This record gives sequence, C-alpha cells and structure tokens, in this order.
Amino acid sequence: MVRWLVPAPPEAIRAELEWRQLADIQQHVPMIYLMASLNVLIVMAVCAHTDIDPRSYTWMAGLVVLALGRTTVWRKTERAALSPAAVSSALQRSAWVAFASLFGMGAFTSYTFVSGAFFHSTLIPISLAFGSMSIAHCFATVRPSAVAALTLGIVPSALAMLWAGDFNARVLAVSMLSVAVLMIQFVAAQFDQLVTEVQLQREVHDLANTDALTNLLNRRALVELLEKQLALGRGNTFALAILDLDGFKGVNDRLGHLAGDDLLRVVGARLAASCGPAATVGRLGGDEFLVVFRSVQGAADLQGRVTSMLSELCQPTELRGESVMVRASLGSSIFPADGDTTATLMAAADEALYANKRERTRSGERPGAVTEDSADRRRHRAS
Repeated sequence: MVRWLVPAPPEAIRAELEWRQLADIQQHVPMIYLMASLNVLIVMAVCAHTDIDPRSYTWMAGLVVLALGRTTVWRKTERAALSPAAVSSALQRSAWVAFASLFGMGAFTSYTFVSGAFFHSTLIPISLAFGSMSIAHCFATVRPSAVAALTLGIVPSALAMLWAGDFNARVLAVSMLSVAVLMIQFVAAQFDQLVTEVQLQREVHDLANTDALTNLLNRRALVELLEKQLALGRGNTFALAILDLDGFKGVNDRLGHLAGDDLLRVVGARLAASCGPAATVGRLGGDEFLVVFRSVQGAADLQGRVTSMLSELCQPTELRGESVMVRASLGSSIFPADGDTTATLMAAADEALYANKRERTRSGERPGAVTEDSADRRRHRAS
C-alpha cells in the first residue's frame, strides 16, 4: 500500500522526471499562492463581518505576505537555469514548505473547530480542504507530495468534525474524506502517466542517438556532444580522435558480414572500456569510431591516453573460429589548438588520420599495425 501511494521513480529517468515535475510545479505554484492569499482575505473578511476580536485574526495578514513572498521566489526560480542537483533540491524545499504549512493549518483548523473559536465553524475546514486539493493538483506529478498534502490538509480537520461536530458537520467531513480519496487516485494516475511519458521520450531519444549495432553514441549524438563541449568555452580543453579499422573489408569478404558486425561490437566495447569515464566513445558509421577526451592537458596528455587506448584495442579476437588481429589507424585534434568548431576539429582529425595512413604506406609498414610509435607520429600544434 505504501509503495502504491509513494512509489520510488525509476532511477534511469529520475533526472528527466524531476525536470518535468519542477516545470509542472512552476506553472501552478504562483497561482496557488495567489489563491491562498485570496482565501485568507476571505476568512479575514468574514471574521470582521461577524465582529470577532481583530486580535484573533489579524495575524493572518502575515500569511498573505508570506504567500506573496514565495510567489516572487518561484518567479525567480522559473527564470533560473538549474543544475540537476538544484532541481531536486527545489522540489524537496517546495514539498517541505507545503507540508509545514498544511500541518500547521490542519492543527489550527482542528483546534478552532473543536473549541468553537469561530461562529462559522466549518468555514476554515472547507477553505483548507479546497486549498489542500489545489496544492495536491499542483503537485499531481510529484505523487508523494500530493498524497501528503491531501492527508495533512483534510484528514485532521475531517476527524475533528466527525468527533466534535453535529450531523451536518459529520456529513461534510465524510464528503471531504471521500474527495481526498478520489484526489489520491487522480494524482496516482497523473504520476503514472508522467512516468510512462518520460520513459517513452527516453526510448525515442536513445533510438535517435544510439548506434543500433554497438550501442554507442551515433554521429548525430557525437556532433551534439561536441557542440556542448565547445559551448563551455576556450578554457575547456578537450580532444577528439577518429579511428578507422584497417582490413575491415577483408574480414567481411573472408568471414562474412555477421563476423564484421561482431568485430565492430568488439571494437566498440574495447574502446569504451579502455577510455573510462574521462572520455566518450561513439561510432561515426561504417568502421569509423570517434572518441572525445575531456579535460586534456595538452598534446602529451592526449598522446598518453591514445597510447593506452590503442594498446587495449589492438589485440586479437576470435571471429567465427578464427583469430583476427584488431588493427586501426588514428588521427586526432585538440580544441582550441586545431580548431574552434565541430567541423574544423573533425576535419583536422580526419586529415591526421589519412596522413598517418599515407605515411605508414610509404614506410612499408603493414597497414593497420598500429603501435605506440606509429601513434606518436601525430603532431599537435602548441596550444
């Protein structure tokens, strides 16, 4: 039952889900605070009309000021660019503010009803019930917060009305509780719908950005990644390397296309494993791969990473019962020394790749026999 009321979101989509939840809340919270202010003013007007001692209700003006202040804060949050951690923090803060407010109001409402402090005894419980439902609607995509809002805002005052009220009050309390149950079902459906939508969007995004054969990033996603790296500015030095498999056509001709596909999968897995979290690997197409190295400290640092990567890559593998040596040629470029756009960086790396191939052909080196010495032939201009 608890897991149904407050289920944990799937970890794989948590970040996207929280972005959507915050965006949804940002659309509703300011209006909720404005409506809450209006509700408080109505209660104050009723109290003044019934000649209640002003000292009993003038403090409510502070609630209006608080609501308007929170509205301003949410307007600023809506315009700010937030990190994933900040998004999660904003959701938690908003939930705790709502919980604390509703808990306080629920206790106050229950007390005023039982003590008979107001002539219109059901006015505040009804106002709080409507406010709680509005807050729950606002938090509909944040299921635990919506359930808590309905529970804290309706249940305490409804129980007080059942315990100390007359027949009409008890009937009204039962109606309030039934509406709370219906609202919980509503927010549960809203949350499930949002989770399904985000999961579908993730699947569509993965299909559009993932190479189906190797499960690496495809050309489209790699270009997008490079554009994001460039957007970080010239202080963010990174490098890219283009690898081309040597003898790949011979593997296809001799062992078949299925063996060629297996070889591409092996290469992709080896590159991803050898580069680690400091780099991103993708397949450009055919037998070409691209590696983006982040936080590169110049040509020497890049050379060390490339050498380590090639030593892991260029090892034999079994294909259709035959031992095949994995061989590749490589060309690289560094931002900003070799270019300041995606096109110029890829062109520089591509030029270096084919210059390496031509040099090895002239020197009589067997094609594809990539060694640490041959990788050293790539010259980088000084940053």
